[in-house]
Parts: sequence; C-alpha cells; structure tokens
Amino acid sequence: MNSTWAVQPGNPTSLSASLSPEAGQVAAALLARHVLDAEEDPELFRMAVHHHHEVAHWFARQCEWPVTLDAAQGAARLCKRRLDPPKDRPPAVPHKKGPVPATPMALILVCLVCEQLWRRPSASFNDLQRAVVQACGIEAGEGRLPGFRPVALPGEGQATASAHRRAFIDALLLLESWHILRSDQPLSLLEQDQGGELLLTARRERILLLVAALDASALEVDLDEPATHVPSLVGARDGGDPNVAERRYEAIRAVLDDPGVCPDDGSGQGFLTTPAGREQALDAAAAVGLTCTVRKDWWMVGDLGGRTTERTFPQGRALEQHAALLLIRWLADREEPLAWFGPNAAAVALQEVLDANRWWASGYQDARGARRLARVAVDFLQDAGVVVPDAGEQEGWRPTPAVHMWHINVAVAGRPGGAHDEEDLHG
Repeated sequence: MNSTWAVQPGNPTSLSASLSPEAGQVAAALLARHVLDAEEDPELFRMAVHHHHEVAHWFARQCEWPVTLDAAQGAARLCKRRLDPPKDRPPAVPHKKGPVPATPMALILVCLVCEQLWRRPSASFNDLQRAVVQACGIEAGEGRLPGFRPVALPGEGQATASAHRRAFIDALLLLESWHILRSDQPLSLLEQDQGGELLLTARRERILLLVAALDASALEVDLDEPATHVPSLVGARDGGDPNVAERRYEAIRAVLDDPGVCPDDGSGQGFLTTPAGREQALDAAAAVGLTCTVRKDWWMVGDLGGRTTERTFPQGRALEQHAALLLIRWLADREEPLAWFGPNAAAVALQEVLDANRWWASGYQDARGARRLARVAVDFLQDAGVVVPDAGEQEGWRPTPAVHMWHINVAVAGRPGGAHDEEDLHG
C-alpha cells in the first residue's frame, strides 16, 4: 500500500482540524526523523499505517508537505519542502558522543553513494569508496563535483585525506540512520581501522525515499541557473510572488520546522500577524506537541516533551551551554541588542568571565580558549534560533528578538575551603 497525498488548498474551516493523539504522535515522529522504519519501531509504524490518511491529509492541509507510506516495504517518509531551506541546519550524523552536523562534503557523498548503490546494491567499503573517487575524478576537472581523495598520495599531508575519509564515513552513517544502507559490521570500526573492510548492502526501494521531487528533466528549469530551482522543487506556482495559500504554507512550515520565527517576513504580508493565522499556527504546533511563546516581533517554538527534536537548550548542564547563556546576557545588555557581532567580540565577552573565574571551564583556560568556547556557544545559540548567520565582508551573526526571551542571572557558588567545580557557574 503506497499513499502520497496530492494537496488542494482547503477552506479556512478545514485548516484548523486537529489530530487524534496517535496521529499526533506519528506526525511528531515524522518531523523528528523524516523516515519511519517498521523494524526500528514496529508499534509506531503500526500507528503510522493505521493513521496514514489522517496524518498525510493534515500535513497536506497545513504546509503542503507530502507523506509517503509503503506498508509492504515497512517505510514511511515526510518530504519537507521550503522556499527558504535552512542553510545552517544540515542533517545530524549519529556519533557515540552525540549527533554532529553533516558537512557539505558528506552530503555530496550521500548522493554519490546512493548513485553507486542504485547500480550495484551490494559492495565492499573499499570498492564503493573507489567508485566514488572515480566519479569525482571525472567531474572535478570541470568543477561539477569536488575532488574526493580519502587516501593521501606520496608526499602529501594526511589532513585532507583524513577529512575526506571522515566525510565518507559520515555519509554512510547518515544512510544507515535513514535505514537505506546496512553493514555486516558496525560502521564505527571504520573510524579506528584504516584498512577495515565491510560489506555494505542497500535497499533500492529505500533509496527512492530520498527522491522528493520529479527528475530535473521533467521540470521546467534551467540547469545552468541553480538559484531558480527551489520554487519548482517545492511546488511554488509559476515561480512568481507567493499567493495567499503559499504564504500560509511557508508560515506553518517555519513554525513546525524552526526554533524561532519572525511573524512578519518583511514583505508586509506576514501570515502570523493576523488573528486567523496566529490561531492556525498555534493549533498546528499544539497538534504535534510544540509550544509557542508569542511576541509581536518573534515566535519562540519549544518542544518540552522532545517529540520532534533533540534540542535541550537552555536546559543543558554542559559548560558550553552555560557559555551560550552568558552570551545571551551579554547580547541583551548591549546598547543595541540586535546589532551584528563577530567572533572576536563574543570571545572578548567570554574571556572576561574566564579571567574572573579561573576555576571554571579549565579546558578553555588557554590562549585561544575563549575563542574556541565562543564558537561552540554561538553554535548552540544558532541552533536555538537566538542568532542567525550574517556574514558580509567578515564572519558574524545577527541576534534575533529571542535574546529578550530569557533573563539570565549568574550565580557563583562556593564550597568549603574555596573549592569550586565547573557546574557552579550557571545561569
């Protein structure tokens, strides 16, 4: 049984229809994982099969995202499509120490690995790597693909080769987490054994899950103008200015997909600024377990139950998250809280805290420690929607109104004898 819902704009009375509890659980899981697998979670997939019409209809009405489900193959997928895809939030690669954002190289390799496995669904790790090296070698000279060299040539350093091998392993880990690829041994062995040889097997029907749009040859696009492709891929009407339905879809997509949303995108047609739009967005968020803190200039979207995301900010106990809270306080206390800032300014702000508390963050008490800590802290803020990248002539970020969502108090706790530990400085 395969079902893909075609979307037809609905009337306002049908848009606010809620989801049943089980259907809401399935919808939240699709937002979190994108791909549901019957082997990984049989009970959740049973609910997905039972409620697939309700869930697919809800996503179609709310944000025009198609849901496909194949009960025979044991797979379901939510295809997210946006006119403004987030460039700073790539898929997370599962690692033992926690998920790591996929690099651009890893994402390119995902596509190349799928191309090879579609032709030959079973291959050894080394054979697959060689095939991708050859594919890149043919195209790299014309700038169509990056050079991929996971093995250093004689006389060359190991840094580039190690980074490329790491990206290739990350691509395999991503495909494994999406239940597209299987290995006869844990892929983690490749990180420790440079000469390791694993047998990789792909399920071709699962590779099809990654296809979220028609083939480029079936679309009216100019292949030499990539910037014009997004409207066609997401189904925007005639590529012109968005109509009322498209603005509604984009607003609901942002609420379901982003930690922070600007209610008025600057076009003067902000859907979330209208009473009906605000009510519909709040209903859509509540249906999948999200909560919204609404300000006139900013929406903060939270997931207290962790149903759609693994983000825990600002409740984490890691000192890097504490540093992120310190940066929020610093940003909010500036004369112009929403003004641009760069890595140097963030590092100076944290250096003052490090100098005043030598016992705190001992791993960052070196010459460049404040800069390294600022980098990690800003990543937390960017992931939480508190800042957005804004690089002009130099790297930097622009705070969002989310800096006003928290009031940070710093308490420095002492212990008998003057001893402290790294968790004593907190917000």
